[in-house]
Amino acid sequence: MGKTNDRQNLEDTKRHNKFEQEALAYVKEHGPQPYNGFFILFNHHRTAEITAILHELRQRKLLEIGKDSYEMVSITASGLKRLEENTS
Repeated sequence: MGKTNDRQNLEDTKRHNKFEQEALAYVKEHGPQPYNGFFILFNHHRTAEITAILHELRQRKLLEIGKDSYEMVSITASGLKRLEENTS
């Protein structure tokens, strides 16, 4: 039973990390995006997970969300550094 949980946790971590990389790469390539559109774009099959991951990226200061009415999502210098570290 422990091995199954460990395997599931490893799969969850890999999926989580892959999503983080996809989100950071998308904003880097396409520039700032309105939060609602960004959320919908990445919400495929991750309904509960997307909110937690975006919140985590924001808390870790890898993405920032503007305070204007569009809540523009943009990548930070730390986010660019993280993306480069994981792609090299």
